[in-house]
Amino acid sequence: MKKQIEEEIKQYTTRSIPISEGNDFSQLKLTQRITQFENKIYPTGKFTKAGDYKYWFEIINPRIDSEVKNVDFDAKDISVEPSPPYKKTDELPCLVTNLRLGEYLRDTGQSEEINSGIEEGAGWGNIVWKKIKGGYERVDLKNFYVINQTARDLTNSPVIERHPLSQSDLREKSGVWKNVDKVIDECGEDSYKSTQETTSFETTVPYYEIFERNGEVSLKSLKEEKGEKVMKGDENKYVLAKVIVAAVKGQNSPEIKYILYADEISKMPYKEYHRGRYKGRWWREGIYELLFDLQVRANQIGNELAQGLSWAAKVFFTSKDKLIIQNILTDLNNGDIIQAEDIKQIEVRMQGFDQLANEWNRVIEQANDLANSREVVQGITPPSGTPLGTTRMLDINANKLFDFIREKLAIPFREIFEEWIIPELIKEIKTQDIIRLTGDTDTLGRLYELAVNSWYLKNLISIGPHTKEFADDIKAQKMTELSKKPQFLLKLLKNAFKGFKPKAKVVITGENSTRTERLQNLASFISLETDPVRRSYLIERAMRMSGMDVGDMPKSEPAPVAPVRPEPAKTEISV
Repeated sequence: MKKQIEEEIKQYTTRSIPISEGNDFSQLKLTQRITQFENKIYPTGKFTKAGDYKYWFEIINPRIDSEVKNVDFDAKDISVEPSPPYKKTDELPCLVTNLRLGEYLRDTGQSEEINSGIEEGAGWGNIVWKKIKGGYERVDLKNFYVINQTARDLTNSPVIERHPLSQSDLREKSGVWKNVDKVIDECGEDSYKSTQETTSFETTVPYYEIFERNGEVSLKSLKEEKGEKVMKGDENKYVLAKVIVAAVKGQNSPEIKYILYADEISKMPYKEYHRGRYKGRWWREGIYELLFDLQVRANQIGNELAQGLSWAAKVFFTSKDKLIIQNILTDLNNGDIIQAEDIKQIEVRMQGFDQLANEWNRVIEQANDLANSREVVQGITPPSGTPLGTTRMLDINANKLFDFIREKLAIPFREIFEEWIIPELIKEIKTQDIIRLTGDTDTLGRLYELAVNSWYLKNLISIGPHTKEFADDIKAQKMTELSKKPQFLLKLLKNAFKGFKPKAKVVITGENSTRTERLQNLASFISLETDPVRRSYLIERAMRMSGMDVGDMPKSEPAPVAPVRPEPAKTEISV
């Protein structure tokens, strides 16, 4: 198992993978280049051979910011709803879960994390989240090795993560990992590297190279590492497993010294987002990669213009008189009289300025096309004379791509919260948490009412046939019991959560615009509907769609039904 991981790391860091005929790809080299463009770094330095400074004319980051602004995704867009079919008993656990989820989103700073992830997804083109104890984290793509670089998703490739850990980080794992003390004694390095390929710098405390591999391994090698009995045929069986190892510097690649953890897992612990489409490799294109060539060309044009204009800005004079002063700036004072046969200024103009300016405009136009960042998307006022209809059409067409990006983002976020976050939040809910979450007395009263109604519906069969007056009486008794003994609330809540299957709901801005259209349609039907029952139903549906809690609204008592008087029997008179 050690040799396998060593070989996989070596292949990833030293080889390029053929994607198609004559097209080799290296995820490592691509991430290194993206990092250079992200930090505005020239590979050959900031100065030319002649000593001229090379300016960086940024055209990528404004377009990334424009995409992030138009996607407009935040923690407020995440909520919980019951899985269909909707049951009345789901109202109580859904309310409590949404309250707990809102607190989790606030306390854990999810808005900042989500925004940072979307920025990475726009620029780098990919985001990967990993399940950890107590939640999830976003992986560092610079230290994320996808071994099968042609895979469509991470279920089709082993993955290796590099983690430079401090000694205190290692000691925290001593109860879970083995060989921790040996690693501390033998594998420490008094230097730190942000990635495996960057130059290390000296530190005053030791750091340790830890690699985590998730993917298929031979069942035989896994059993041998765990000290279990190997069965015949295990060498031909492969299972998903998590393997964590410690390494030291090797001759060409890291040398694995100790295996710290190895165990079978049910599925890969990752969720992923890709901005672009699959082109034969796992790594999809982001805005940085899309605009590599245009950024290089923009820098070339910008520096040529800067150098040419610096020469064009210089002032030169000519004269036939050899006795004329050599330097007007240093040899003359203001008001001096010059005696010369002739003196005139030489006109200096930059040749090719118009062509370079046109080329710059073409680069910017192509960058706008590739990054979907036309003037209307960036919030720039269109040129005068542009028809309003044309501007609206461009805005609508540009937003179609942002709608698609929102949909792609919503899929992994919905899965993250539905599978990793919400089930853990429900397990941790306690009575005191609920009282704290509800806050004001009105909300707590609403919670009591929902709890009583949920209890009533669950026990409806055992209660047996009864009148409405009897139902109101037993509900009132249960409400009094709850107010005197709040511990009963927890019992009712536990029963309310039985059979409740929450479903994460991610409604982003683009979907909200669709919701606005549906609300407008409902409003038009409400104005046309004359039946009071159907009208009330449409109004409540529109209010629920707007996010309002209709359940706590006062309702009028149903009008009593007048008893039907039997018609008097007709007396037949015989003649």
